Amino acid sequence: MASPKKIVVIGGTGMFGGSVAHSLKDNSEFEVVLTTRDPNSPKACKRREEGFVLVKADSWNAAELDLVMAGAYGVFLNTDSDDLNFKNEIGLPESAMGKIVIDAAICQSVKYFVFSGLPQSKRITNGEVSILSFENKNAMANYGRKAGFEAFVEVNCGWAMDIFFMETYANAFGGFATIPDSEGFLSLKIFPMSNDSGLIPWTSVRDNYGDAVHAVFLEPSKCANRIIWAISEAATFQDVADTYNRLTGTQVARFVPQTEPLKASTPSKTKEVNGLRNYCHYTQGKYCNNQVTDDRLLEKMRELKTLATKARGKGHASTRSVEGFLRDNITVKLQPSLSKF
Repeated sequence: MASPKKIVVIGGTGMFGGSVAHSLKDNSEFEVVLTTRDPNSPKACKRREEGFVLVKADSWNAAELDLVMAGAYGVFLNTDSDDLNFKNEIGLPESAMGKIVIDAAICQSVKYFVFSGLPQSKRITNGEVSILSFENKNAMANYGRKAGFEAFVEVNCGWAMDIFFMETYANAFGGFATIPDSEGFLSLKIFPMSNDSGLIPWTSVRDNYGDAVHAVFLEPSKCANRIIWAISEAATFQDVADTYNRLTGTQVARFVPQTEPLKASTPSKTKEVNGLRNYCHYTQGKYCNNQVTDDRLLEKMRELKTLATKARGKGHASTRSVEGFLRDNITVKLQPSLSKF
């Protein structure tokens, strides 16, 4: 029997890395190793309790990365664009960290590298829309594609369903699904997608993103130098609000289209969400590098989900819908005071 293939998950205590780690862990073909800057952090302790192997390795430290990547078959990387130093442009940029990780993987003869990227906003808009986090991710991806891996694969997320229950993003987009606004509603106060259908490409990071990466590691050569969009479902903002209300039996949620620039909790977040607004307006809602949000875009995720589900020894493979995601989370997040609406 062949030895398990070692996969190093950089940022394995985070949302994206955690999804990848949990998916790969179910497959005995792989040995999963997570990196962490602080092995004693609450997130690291939780992963350890879940049965993961964690190794201290700071993504700024080439020597520590060399040690953890020794003998690795593949590496997954997601850098945290929400890090305050990156957001506020303090010190080296996010792209510099990515290049250090990529160089370490090449140094250790890693064959396959999977990266979580973002849309190519500046290229697609002919330089009219430049978003800091997008451009840093694109710089890393461009560097990785030329680094010399047998396969460098970008697995990108759509609009993450998971942000519905994250305070930072709830504040930025009106309060949905946890923070009542001044009128007592859970509002999606956000710009229209600038397309006729109004469809948004949604991804459940927790449920589907890790399976997409898992499937790539099963057949990496077939995905070499490709950009894959891990899209779970296409739905409008109004669909999201309507689904919430139907599941809760209330009229608490609402979509309030915004035609004016948005204002978030910090200047950097404000700049980012309005950059996203400008990008979506320019592309007429075609968020995924100018691809129309339709069933053809979703089909690849269904294929990857099927491959990973089989490899995990799970049952029926189906991508997570907005309805399924909300049903899983509303029961613990809905505040009793909102039931009057």
